[in-house]
Amino acid sequence: MISKLIHKKMLLCGILLLVAVMLAACGEANENKQVNRVEADATPTSEAETTAPEPRTFTDALGRSVELPADPERIVAHYYASEMTALGIPMIGTNYQNAQLVLSEEQLKGIEDIGGEGTVPNMEKVLSVSPDLIIVPDFLEIKDIDSLTKIAPTVAISYSGDVFSRLRTLAEIMGKPELAEGWITQYNAKAEAKKAELGPFMKEGETASAFIVYLDKQLYLYGPQRLGPTMYDALGFVQPPKVAELFNSKKDSLWETISLEALPDYAGDRIFLMAQDNSEEAKQIVEEIINGPIWSKIPAVQNGHAYIVDKRWGLNDPLTLDFLLDEMTSLLTKE
Repeated sequence: MISKLIHKKMLLCGILLLVAVMLAACGEANENKQVNRVEADATPTSEAETTAPEPRTFTDALGRSVELPADPERIVAHYYASEMTALGIPMIGTNYQNAQLVLSEEQLKGIEDIGGEGTVPNMEKVLSVSPDLIIVPDFLEIKDIDSLTKIAPTVAISYSGDVFSRLRTLAEIMGKPELAEGWITQYNAKAEAKKAELGPFMKEGETASAFIVYLDKQLYLYGPQRLGPTMYDALGFVQPPKVAELFNSKKDSLWETISLEALPDYAGDRIFLMAQDNSEEAKQIVEEIINGPIWSKIPAVQNGHAYIVDKRWGLNDPLTLDFLLDEMTSLLTKE
């Protein structure tokens, strides 16, 4: 009897031990499966693998093939501060003489002034900021571009091109074309709104033209790229026939000289006149024109549709285009 009882107990202990071993084995197997699953999830598959951006080659406005850095972070933008700001792309250096025409002190904070003599950047200043990419206008001499190339890859962009093209080119160089398209879409929407706001104040087919007078008293007629994007493309004014005729054969011309005596021939139903700068001498020259016999005989002047405007109106950059949508609409709706 006792021996049977002992035998049963031993059998029960054996069964319990076997169950414990099996449970432990199952637990270890499950744990291994979990570990393997985690490791598998943490290891990217060939389809999900992300590769680092690679350098690209870009043909610039001078036909030069430039190898661009994969992801430029230290950019010097000589003459293109407005475009870079519009796109939201940081820069470490720019030409203050040009940039201060459109950017505030706050916007320029932390950006080095790399301006030099005339239109050429200061090579030592450019070198001191250690750029990985340099953007310049195509009017620089090739010897200066070659000197910049020794510091970092240097791309020349067409300065006489329209603003939208410059934005798209810069965004392409940065590998972020969506930035340009986003800005242009917002601008076009604003332009449509401003055109509708101005509608009650202008007639169908109304013409407009713009002029600037320099300190040497030379008068210039602006082409379609200066104030034209606002007057014609955005707000719907039309070029006077003589203006259209003059610039049809000079598509890339920003302005053309005319005599004061010829001004009435190029004047539209609305005319905008600006001085070279805000100096007293420049203001005096404008006063001489508007108080002279030719000005007073122009129909736009007689109808109260002649405007003396700030020199910024003659700039050709994205921030100024946005500025002019507000300023021109505000000026013309005050009547």
